[in-house]
Amino acid sequence: MPQTMDSDSDSFLKIGGKLSKDILEPTVLFLSGQSVLAESSTSTPLYQLNSDIRSISNKDTSVTFERVEHDVPGLAIETDKGTADTPRKQHLFYLAHPMNAQYRTDIPAKYYITSAVPETVGNIRLETSEARFQKTSFKALLSANKTASDKPLFDEGKQQLLLFDIQPNWKVGRNCYRWNDSNGGQVAFEEKEDDRYKLSLTRSMSQELRDALVATWLLRLWHDTAESRQAKREFFESMASTNESTDPYMKRQCIVM
Repeated sequence: MPQTMDSDSDSFLKIGGKLSKDILEPTVLFLSGQSVLAESSTSTPLYQLNSDIRSISNKDTSVTFERVEHDVPGLAIETDKGTADTPRKQHLFYLAHPMNAQYRTDIPAKYYITSAVPETVGNIRLETSEARFQKTSFKALLSANKTASDKPLFDEGKQQLLLFDIQPNWKVGRNCYRWNDSNGGQVAFEEKEDDRYKLSLTRSMSQELRDALVATWLLRLWHDTAESRQAKREFFESMASTNESTDPYMKRQCIVM
């Protein structure tokens, strides 16, 4: 059973995790293409992906997740209109969904996150289970202080921390999820509004925990895309097409006809 993570992050800190002293206030974020923006400032991305996880045609097995840092000392440039902000991108995580993951035994999960730098919370694996009405629920399990270079990528047993418990909220809508900490306290609320994917952060938290929350949200959205009926249909159609083109018997049949 995974260890629980207290709302004040005590469990995370006890095993050596480090959180910044900067506490970020609640806000509303939304996904636009490959960027995550704040609803209060739609022209300035806060996070960036290198691929569109909501595209069915996306065949990537790993997607980079970067935080866009603004007002970085020493990076401002002088222009005719004054001093302009030069944002800096900090690569934090790899979002991973290995090819044919459901048929493999050499990887720990179908969907997971690894840290690109040691300054993050660690590696995160996304576990799924069927909730009511055939709706999927999720648990984000943390292996603190792990990075993409560690082997194994994830701790087992008690060293795993329950970072987020993600449950569908049918009372609100079909595409709504409540994000809770290990004590059942809400940290965020997810919804789809007018074809726009939103994540409302309902509690103050450190920069590191917010980074992990947003990355896990995007991984969950990637899960929905890759596990959709359309994606599975296209996969099996492509497999059938490949088999037909490489089967000598099928080729002979086509010639005879």
